[in-house]
Amino acid sequence: MFRLVLVAVVAIGAFVLHLVMKSPKTALPSSVKVELTPERVERGRYLVNYVVDCFGCHAERDFSRFGGPVKPGGLGVGGPLPLESFPGELIVSNITPDRGTGIGYWTDGEVLRAFREGIGRDGRVLFPMMPYANYRYLSDDDSQAIVAYLRSLPPVKKRQAPTKVNFPVNLLIKDVP
Repeated sequence: MFRLVLVAVVAIGAFVLHLVMKSPKTALPSSVKVELTPERVERGRYLVNYVVDCFGCHAERDFSRFGGPVKPGGLGVGGPLPLESFPGELIVSNITPDRGTGIGYWTDGEVLRAFREGIGRDGRVLFPMMPYANYRYLSDDDSQAIVAYLRSLPPVKKRQAPTKVNFPVNLLIKDVP
């Protein structure tokens, strides 16, 4: 009996160690450079606002009011999402082209990898509430149009804290495709 318990403890410990040490599945970002044409920006505006709904999460909202309307100047800024029963604190990042707090220093390939593959610029996995598993099926033209539109937004200097996901969920999301 003791040996069985010892084997179980060692196996569980090895599995947890594997999860802790594991890096998310990732590829290097592409070297694509998105051309900002008026047509591409307009297509991206349509997609962001009416199809993929980036600002459904990536907006600063006034949750004290009914429906949590977007605060003035809050499009793309992100912020905390008040979710009950969330295993941690979900903070949505700033996706405006601000160079200090947004995606201004990100390459176009890094932005594409983030919303298509769920891997941030720093290589960390993004919380799978962002439907990157669906966004990866967007055409290259539509994906580049989204990048072009995000690049056309006014930059907003607003640093967001990182999302904090509690154990063991923080380990398990590394395996989300």
